[in-house]
Amino acid sequence: MARISILVDNTGDDGLASEWGLAMALEDDAGGFWLWDTGASPRFLDNAQAMGVDPARAQGLALSHGHYDHTGGIPALLRAGFSGPILAHAGVNRPRWARHKDKIDPVGIPAPLERFEAVSGARQLTPDLTLVTDIPRLPGLPQSLNNLFLDPQGHTQDPVADDAFVLLQTHRGPVLVLGCCHAGLENTLSCLRDRLGIQRLYGMVGGAHLHDADQERLDGALRALVECGVEYLCLGHCTGQAAMTHLACALDCRVEPLCSGLVLDF
Repeated sequence: MARISILVDNTGDDGLASEWGLAMALEDDAGGFWLWDTGASPRFLDNAQAMGVDPARAQGLALSHGHYDHTGGIPALLRAGFSGPILAHAGVNRPRWARHKDKIDPVGIPAPLERFEAVSGARQLTPDLTLVTDIPRLPGLPQSLNNLFLDPQGHTQDPVADDAFVLLQTHRGPVLVLGCCHAGLENTLSCLRDRLGIQRLYGMVGGAHLHDADQERLDGALRALVECGVEYLCLGHCTGQAAMTHLACALDCRVEPLCSGLVLDF
């Protein structure tokens, strides 16, 4: 049985901590165990303990991208005894900023990684777990890059070139695991088809970064989800409540929100 445990998300369950961040434990049918992001702080470790998960025992840590809300817990993870490999796109340490209302704040990885293994393309983590980076950005397809910059003046847009995803193979079918999906949902699904040969998905779990999407972009995401035949959606973090409501009403599949403490068995 494959399992995804949500160690931290924007909302909590059963008294567990929440924060603007995302961290998961990914387990495949053969006992493979990897971490996917670490949230913004050590809170994911406290939640993991309450859930009976020991992140220090993970085979490795894969990073979806280098924003603070997905990498801020790394120092605490290392202090907790984790010694496995850290895998990410080569650009994960790049400084970056975001505009919040009338100011521009740093949002990059708080403590740049001294040791990590750069992954280009696809890397098989276990027989049923694959990390994919370098997602092609196709002309005309939307990306989630609003108010993201490579300079503190806000002159150069950040393409978030380090955006990545994980594919988990389960008995029910392929499950796409997202971080923030800055490459855009349509680009991500296109990459999944072209690079891994996956035409249809059973499930999708993570953040889809649709909180600032207009109706045209939501409709495009909806069409892409229908085309891949997804049967189960569990989205949260940067997805946005309005987008979740829209997808739940429009899709003929099971849709539920992500939250800290949620355990998904496939």
